Parts: sequence; structure tokens; C-alpha cells
Amino acid sequence: MIKLDKIESFLEIYETPNFAIIAVSLIIIIFIIIVAIKLKKHDPNKPPKGILLLAEMVVTFNNNLCKDALGTRWKKFAPYVMFEGLFLLVANLCGLLGLMPPTANICVTLALGLVTGVIIHIAGIKYSGLKNYLKSYLDPSPIMLPINIFSELVTPISMGLRLFGNIFSGTVVMTMLYHLLSIVVIKGFPFGDVIAPFITPVFHAVFDVFLGLIQVYVFMLLTVIFISQKIPEEN
Repeated sequence: MIKLDKIESFLEIYETPNFAIIAVSLIIIIFIIIVAIKLKKHDPNKPPKGILLLAEMVVTFNNNLCKDALGTRWKKFAPYVMFEGLFLLVANLCGLLGLMPPTANICVTLALGLVTGVIIHIAGIKYSGLKNYLKSYLDPSPIMLPINIFSELVTPISMGLRLFGNIFSGTVVMTMLYHLLSIVVIKGFPFGDVIAPFITPVFHAVFDVFLGLIQVYVFMLLTVIFISQKIPEEN
């Protein structure tokens, strides 16, 4: 039987100090920097091995994604999209190590969305010129100015909320699953502890790996698409 009287408040289970989120984020950033330094020092004449091989595959994927959307100007934005993707990749997979994913915190995802939004608008001003950039808010009619401004403000927020919602929901499911398995007792025998090793890997594969990788790709794809919409087409 399941002892429902032992189920704690979900907020108490999920509550994580902000410093823990910051610590995990810093660890992820340091890890990415170390990999980048090793990749830069690697001899291009030697075949990459281990983590360098994986890093090369990720860089190739990122460059192809930027080339398809941004054309010859892809090099200007590829480094940011690359770092953004690596951060999200490691952050979303933190659950496999028993850590709280930073992207399950709305402050982290909104901050990432706002930074991306700033870069999108900087790209628009740089390649279209300030006059044409401001003029785009009057398109197709000056009456659309409030709607266009609201749309531009909502875009980075929606990116952050979409990422947060997907990662947070997976964290909620895994937290509830582990808690329920810990309280499943059949005739005094902790049955939940016995079946946990067979059930939890499946859920981790779905919510941490599969959905985590999808969210990384979606965020990177949205970033290059929104940037491409702000810069004029090449001749």
C-alpha cells in the first residue's frame, strides 16, 4: 500500500537554494571553457579523440545550422549560438547526475531569453541600420507600432518560458516519481526501492535526455531564425 500520509509538500521537495543553481551554472560554464581551450590547442593534423571528437561534432552541427539560416554572416553569430547550445546541453542533462538543472529555474531561462533578444536586435541595427530598424516597427502600417513593439518584447520572454516549462515539467515528474517510489510499501516490504532501478532509467531517458536535447535544438533554431528575420537578405 502507498502511505499517502507521508507525502510531503511538493514545494518542500522541489525547493532548491538559489546559490545551488548559481553553483551548477558556474560549473557548467567552467567545463565549457576548459573544453574550448583543449579544442583550440588541438593539432588539426591529428584525429580528435574522446571529448574533443564529440566537441568537433557539436561545432560542425552548430556551424551548419548557422550557415543554413544566416548565409555568409554566420560566423558573426556562431560563437554565441554555440555557447548557448553547450550551456543548455549540459544544464538540461544535469538531472542524470542528480543535480537540479539550472534551466528548471525561470530566472535562468528568462535571462538567457533576454540576452538572446538583445543580440537579435543588435544584429538588426548593425545590418539594417538604425533608421531601417526603427522603420520596421511601422510595417505594414504606422497603426501597427504598439503591436510590433509588444511582439518584439514578448519574443525573448516566450523563448525563456518555453524552455523553462519543458525542463521544469520533466523535473516535476522525476521528483514525484522518486518520492512515490520511496513510499511504496507492500506488506512492510519497500517494493518501490526494488523496482526503482528498472523504472527510473526509462523516465530519465525521456525527460532528461530526449526532451532535453530537443529543447537545446529548438532554442538554437529559434535564435538563428529570429536573427535571420532581423537582417536583410543577401544579394
